[in-house]
Amino acid sequence: VLVYIAYGIHIIYTIQLYRLCRPSEKPPVVAETPGASWWPGEWRLPSAFQHAIWLVAPPKQLQDGEHDITGELRAMQTGGPSTDASAAPTAAERRADVHRALGKQGESPAWFNVKVGLISLVIAWCFL
Repeated sequence: VLVYIAYGIHIIYTIQLYRLCRPSEKPPVVAETPGASWWPGEWRLPSAFQHAIWLVAPPKQLQDGEHDITGELRAMQTGGPSTDASAAPTAAERRADVHRALGKQGESPAWFNVKVGLISLVIAWCFL
């Protein structure tokens, strides 16, 4: 009898993990303050982990003496070194780089792997 109770507890625990990790339909409002966690509003992230999400991004403008290494690498891939400021990627191109990594519905491909793993785990616990 205790074995079946343990199986039931495992099933309930796995379903709760699924609920916690599921991307929320309405992300919480984020504060636009330095040092606070922030992410684009289009990203569907789990609201249970909003306190642990940090987006590390380059500054909007380069200060004197700073170099855009990523921009230089991108320029090298597209045909050679370029120090021309007009050849720098536009804001739309940089935004497209970020959104290209997301799935069709604005969620991370990692969510698909977690979802399949948790559903498989529930099925395995039910089978046992």
